[in-house]
Amino acid sequence: MIKSQAKLVFFAVFAVLTVFVTYMKNRGFFDASSEMARHYAPALGYLLLHGVFGVLALVLGAFQLSNRMRARYLRIHRVLGYVYVVGVFVAAPIAILVSMKINSASLVAASGVQALGWMASTAIALYCVRNGNIVQHRRWMIRSYSFATVFTVARLLIPIPPIMQMGETGVEIVVWSTIALAAFLPTILLDWRAIFARPATKQTMTMALEHTG
Repeated sequence: MIKSQAKLVFFAVFAVLTVFVTYMKNRGFFDASSEMARHYAPALGYLLLHGVFGVLALVLGAFQLSNRMRARYLRIHRVLGYVYVVGVFVAAPIAILVSMKINSASLVAASGVQALGWMASTAIALYCVRNGNIVQHRRWMIRSYSFATVFTVARLLIPIPPIMQMGETGVEIVVWSTIALAAFLPTILLDWRAIFARPATKQTMTMALEHTG
C-alpha cells in the first residue's frame, strides 16, 4: 500500500512538473514574432507530430506502470500498451528530425542516443511480454519510460542560473547527463536490493554447493 501511494505521489508531482515546464518553455510558441516561435519554425511540421505522439507516450507510460490498473483492467492495460509502443516509435525518430532542423550537432547526436535507447528498451519490453516473460517486461518498461522522462527532467534543470549562464554548452551538458542517467539509473533502482545484499558466508556457500551436488 505504501509503495503504491508513493508511486501515485511521484507521478502526480511529475505530471504537474511536466505541465509547468512545457508551458514555461513553449509559452511563446503561438506568437509568430516571439524568439521561441522563430526558433522552432524550421521544424514546425515535425514538431507538432512529435509533440502529439510524445505526449501520448508520456501519459500512457505512467498508467502502464500502475500495478492497480494492470490488475483490475488487464485488457485495457494491454491495448494502451500497444498504443504506447506506437507513440514511442513515432515520437522518437521524429525527435531526431526536429533536432536536425534546429539544434547543434551535439544535440542532434543526443537526440539520436535518446531515441535509440527509448525504442530499444520499448522493443525489448514488447518482446518479453509477447513471450510471457512478465517480470522482464515490467523491468524494461521502467527503463523505457525513464527515457521519456528526459523531456521533463532536462527542462527542469536547464533554467538553473549557473547552467543558463553557460548557454548552449550548459544545455548540452544537461541533455547528455539526463540521457546517461536514464540509461543506467533504472537498473540501479531495480537491483539495489541485490546490489546491497550482504554476501553469503563461506560456510553457507559450501553448504549450498553440497546440497545442490
